[in-house]
Amino acid sequence: MALAKNMTVGTPVKTITLFAIPLFIGNVFQQFYNMVDSVVVGNFVGSDALAAVGSCTGAFSLLLSLITGLTGGMSVIVAQYYGAGNQKMVKRTFISSTIVILGVGVGITAVGVVLSRPLLVLLGTPDNILEAAVTYLSILFLGTLANCLYNGMSSLLRALGDSLTPLIILVMASLLNVVLDLWFVIGFGLGVAGVAIATSLAQLISALVSIVYVFRKMPELRFSGKEFRAEKDIVREIVRIGFPAALSSCGVSISVMFMQRAVNAYGSTVMAGYTIGNRAENIGFCLSYSIGLAVGTFCGQNIGAREYERVKKGMRAGCLLALGYTLAVAAVFYLLARPLAGIFTSEAEVIDVAISYIYVSTAFAPVLGLVFVFQNFLRSAGDVTPTVWMSLMEILARSLLAFLFSWLFGYTGIWWATPIGWTLSLALGFFRYRTGKWKEKLAV
Repeated sequence: MALAKNMTVGTPVKTITLFAIPLFIGNVFQQFYNMVDSVVVGNFVGSDALAAVGSCTGAFSLLLSLITGLTGGMSVIVAQYYGAGNQKMVKRTFISSTIVILGVGVGITAVGVVLSRPLLVLLGTPDNILEAAVTYLSILFLGTLANCLYNGMSSLLRALGDSLTPLIILVMASLLNVVLDLWFVIGFGLGVAGVAIATSLAQLISALVSIVYVFRKMPELRFSGKEFRAEKDIVREIVRIGFPAALSSCGVSISVMFMQRAVNAYGSTVMAGYTIGNRAENIGFCLSYSIGLAVGTFCGQNIGAREYERVKKGMRAGCLLALGYTLAVAAVFYLLARPLAGIFTSEAEVIDVAISYIYVSTAFAPVLGLVFVFQNFLRSAGDVTPTVWMSLMEILARSLLAFLFSWLFGYTGIWWATPIGWTLSLALGFFRYRTGKWKEKLAV
């Protein structure tokens, strides 16, 4: 299967590392989409435009959570069938997943466009940036179907052990996004609408290229019109695994919106600083997230092959890789916080806010790195209920502590809510792994 990789053989550390590197580069470029939007509007439009883009972070994360959760359900099943050597079921899972993804994409588009304004009003978006924020978010929702298709194809390829092809496609789309951002904002003066259109167009192109690649390079996945139907048993498993993952991810995204609501109370300067700090955090933690995904794919294939000792070796390797990286990135970000924030804006007050956020977030980087490992492992095993509880820890911390700490300590208190949630989430994930009950939840 094209560049598919069998992870049931080879040294775990080497296998996970080689798989994680393209994922890492891909995740950096994925963050590049939103980061470029922020850099362009922050430097060529103004801090209000930057705040408008940042105010949509939670709502757009909610959209991505639904997509990645459902495509993740497909990825778990494909990885386990591929590890078990059942090519017929890989194809059947792919067909059923494609139908689910198309339905979800159309549904989210319709609902998202209608609810963009009410959602931003509910979040307390200031009047001076509300119209720009509604425009930005509505255009992003119009690109949902393309986003769904790209993520679906990428999840399929990664489940088969191919992390390189999604990277190449994403790099191409990200570079295109930069060119289109500058063209629409500087050349046509479209402002916030311009960066949203650029992002949606780049995502559409990446989706089309992904579809063409899968059907040209993987003839075993091609299907006729008669075969294009959803099978109840497979859809049921996709929903069983993907829906709780989507639900927990959506909950986290909703909690981000609660944090955004707490931040919005302090005005455009703090909003812009929070946006910068959040973007820097996402870039810095990309490899942590990639290591978690790599561990999930590695363990998913080996669980399908019933190689449980190899699964444990993969977990140990993943934890060591995550800790080593996050300690290094925390040190770098602590030392370079001011230059990093200066990439987005030259306003001193905004930079100071961003630095205060970066310092708190990076101090807990190792905790988040381990959360990614345990959460992706449990999902790869089909043991999704504990991952919901892990996310719930983060949700409660962000939703409740953000407002409490804001009241007690001002806006800098908001920054501490998320790391507390990470710590509680890690404790729960580690305990579940140690019980060994995940062996009872196999999808295959």
